[in-house]
Amino acid sequence: RKSSQKMFRARLTSTLVGKSLPWKRTLVSNSSAPVAGDGAVRINLWSSPRCASTSLMYAFAQRSDSTVYDEPLYAHYLVNINPAALRPYRDEVIKAQNSDGNAVVNDLICAPSQRGKVHFFKHMAKHLQKLDHEFLTNTKNVILCRHPAEVLSSWSATLGDAQTSVKDIGLDQQMSLLEILRSMGQEAIVITNDTLVRRPEGTLRALCAALEIEFETAMLKWPKGGRHEDGLWARYWYHNTHASTGFSAHSRTNSTPPVLPEPLKSEVELVLPSFEQLRAQQLKPTPVLPDERNRHIWVHVGGLLLPRSEAKVSVFDSSVQGGDAVWEGLRVYKGKVFALEEHVERLLNSSRALLFDDIPTAVHVKQAVFETLHKNSMYDECHIRLTLTRGEKVTSGMSPTNNQSGPCLIVLAEWKPLMDSAGNKVGAMMPQRLISSSIRRNTPACLDSKIHHTNLLNNILAKIQANSAGVDDALMLDVHGFVSETNATNFFIVRKGVLITPHADACLPGITRQIVMEIAPELGIKVEERNVSLAEVYSACEAFTTGTMGALVPVSEIDGRAMTEAVGTVTQRLQEQYVKRVMTLGVAIPPA
Repeated sequence: RKSSQKMFRARLTSTLVGKSLPWKRTLVSNSSAPVAGDGAVRINLWSSPRCASTSLMYAFAQRSDSTVYDEPLYAHYLVNINPAALRPYRDEVIKAQNSDGNAVVNDLICAPSQRGKVHFFKHMAKHLQKLDHEFLTNTKNVILCRHPAEVLSSWSATLGDAQTSVKDIGLDQQMSLLEILRSMGQEAIVITNDTLVRRPEGTLRALCAALEIEFETAMLKWPKGGRHEDGLWARYWYHNTHASTGFSAHSRTNSTPPVLPEPLKSEVELVLPSFEQLRAQQLKPTPVLPDERNRHIWVHVGGLLLPRSEAKVSVFDSSVQGGDAVWEGLRVYKGKVFALEEHVERLLNSSRALLFDDIPTAVHVKQAVFETLHKNSMYDECHIRLTLTRGEKVTSGMSPTNNQSGPCLIVLAEWKPLMDSAGNKVGAMMPQRLISSSIRRNTPACLDSKIHHTNLLNNILAKIQANSAGVDDALMLDVHGFVSETNATNFFIVRKGVLITPHADACLPGITRQIVMEIAPELGIKVEERNVSLAEVYSACEAFTTGTMGALVPVSEIDGRAMTEAVGTVTQRLQEQYVKRVMTLGVAIPPA
């Protein structure tokens, strides 16, 4: 640790010598009071160190209406708050900035501006001390906090334990700021580092709404490298941000806080309640839709067409009480619903297998589909989630005898072009990367997959494993160790030109799967339906998945083993023929 600290000091000092520093000294004017009412938006970010504060500053720098400022109160901190702070660039900062904090407030933060202009000031929370707080009433104030153990772990790794203390992370100042602002009739906007880096768009949308400014998509990306607004310390602390082009994975925190040595561990335990209090007040990210057109769609629920915001089922509905429902996924291509008859038949067969009462007719279901499509003017590039629940119960409980109102039909149509698991449209599809899951696919002895039910926890657990591994989906095996399907799709491999797919014993006999098995012989491709071992998958030439959502999506890698061909010849031929078929066949949507 001491060796690292010495190396850090030496690197900082040697780099500073003879360098031109990207910082202009704050000029002092004769203004004596904060400016209010000029229509500008002044945002103070009060951050803990070792957070994504620089990334947030870079995000605001991409806006068309914003100017950003990097820690303009740093010299004030070094001179007036913590003169003993060890910073190899200390003298340079004091020379470059005005150390009179209140003068910086008056002449920079509260300087006259123009209506609609956004000024974003990045600060460390500990820089707030020994200032006249009156300026806070004319600014919007945001607190960015991070778990204190994570802050101290990162800080200690750079400066060493001797320079690390919980008092350096600014948590006390952040808590004090909450009370100061409340006494002024203002609530601080709190965001956490973890939420910001995991859900950047939703967090930025919510932050902009709280700040009463428009969100701009440009905030999500920035050019690699530094910015001219960077403080002179940037080259020593901003390596990750300079290497990034957005809120990327490198800055994402672990789910478990690091274990610290004493006395840091005890210090964290003392301040942890303060952090938890801040986290409890954090801004909730705005839900981000893949396609904004879906924000105002109409949904068919229980015989009524309702706007999205009102499309709900009762808390007594069987789908809520026990996942007691069946479903289908359909696609619309150029005014036709592909395989509509087959999907509706399977939906009704599944409901019969579950002994639903008063099952609607196929005509009724299809009419609800057409009404929903017309209401939304959806005639191409859309996906339909068709659900039939057992209906509403008179009281909570497992028994279907509590269901006395009959089934509830839901028709949810959304704008969704053909896409892979990563959300890439056809034509831009990237081959999928899979892992083999430790979660086994249900056997018919437990829950027959031929009942297309909505109780998908078996699949969801496998999907969680895929998400944790950073891949697209998970390949699931049956209880005997043979390949079944992925958590969301059927699965095929190609070996020596032969198309091979697992038996539909522990997997859904998908409609897209069946169509592919019909197309292949037409193209002179032999098809085998049999047990498939994982070893065969590893040595296959090609692999792909099938399903209504993405049709045929190639697989390039499984468990880190690359397919011989990421997008093979057989896969491409089948893709082309499948697209031709779905574009020409299907049930035409009748006139409204």
